[in-house]
Amino acid sequence: MVEELVTVSARVRRSQAREVERLAAEKGADKSEIIRELLAIALKEQKLKEALDSVRTRKATVWKAAEMAEITYREMLELLRTNNIPFPLSKEELRREVEEIVSRQ
Repeated sequence: MVEELVTVSARVRRSQAREVERLAAEKGADKSEIIRELLAIALKEQKLKEALDSVRTRKATVWKAAEMAEITYREMLELLRTNNIPFPLSKEELRREVEEIVSRQ
């Protein structure tokens, strides 16, 4: 199923518009396609940032953060490691992690 496309209007810097045009010419695509690709990348990065921040501030478990970022648990563990975010190990957090794992089975 193809998701419906809607029109969104935004004012951008001239330099950004030129960069979009350059990418479109380089890839042989139209500007709308390039903007959709760039927006998808930015949204994924934002989700990931929010998920990592939620673990850092202990507002979400690692499992929940992985769901938020739409990645696997193992990928989230790797990102925690590469971003120097300690794995939450309090008894309460560990209990919640185990409960989430059990509830998925």
